[in-house]
Amino acid sequence: MIKKELTKNQAKEKALRLLAFRSHSEKELADKLILAGAKREDLPYVLDFVKEYGFVNDEEYAEHLAKDLQNLKKYGQKRIYQELKKRGIAAEYIESALSELCGEETDMLLPLVERKLGGNFEQKSIDRAIRYFAYRGYEFDDIKACIEKIKEKGSEE
Repeated sequence: MIKKELTKNQAKEKALRLLAFRSHSEKELADKLILAGAKREDLPYVLDFVKEYGFVNDEEYAEHLAKDLQNLKKYGQKRIYQELKKRGIAAEYIESALSELCGEETDMLLPLVERKLGGNFEQKSIDRAIRYFAYRGYEFDDIKACIEKIKEKGSEE
């Protein structure tokens, strides 16, 4: 399949169409424009245009995405960091976004672990829960602490 090369204006229109559906980081937008047939030398013009009008702002994008990943997907800070890095967000914006996340991770993690274990404290279930939450970006020590709290609470009842 031969890809049609986009002119500057076509690339700008394509960028605006992409941004109409959802927010993108600069890197994501640039990658999609290249795939669509935009020339690399036209990218600075298009990216400057969308940044000038506030359609692309990596700092705000990082903050919103970090909050969404924490609140909706229930990811831990390590996983959120990876997701933002994958989208081409600069390190200082990632650190800023992570620092603005509310709440202690263990406060959010405790009910999730409790629901995942469902009162089953067999070693196989505990190992499965640890892998599950480690993949989602939580610290091993926090996961273990939550499991211990749940065990203690269960033995008190």
